[in-house]
Amino acid sequence: MIWVAVYDVSDDGERGWAASVLQAWGFVRVQRSLYVGRLQRGRAADLAAALARRVKTGHVALIPVTEELLWGALEVGTPPYAPLKPPRYVQTLLV
Repeated sequence: MIWVAVYDVSDDGERGWAASVLQAWGFVRVQRSLYVGRLQRGRAADLAAALARRVKTGHVALIPVTEELLWGALEVGTPPYAPLKPPRYVQTLLV
């Protein structure tokens, strides 16, 4: 499942830590405080718990989005970091 992570954290250290954790979990930065990644629902709960242990001065939301809805998103302009829509992965079977 695709997840959108968005945060508003006032403490610089906590904000930097949250960004590092999201990237370590495979999320890609789209805007300063908006990331997109793929996780199974159970793993998203683990990520939320990890973020809750350190983020005390703000808010972090992990929002599930179906691939169909994400691909229907409308965008204008060039994103500053990465595209909102992650690349579609094609599974290849080697025999």
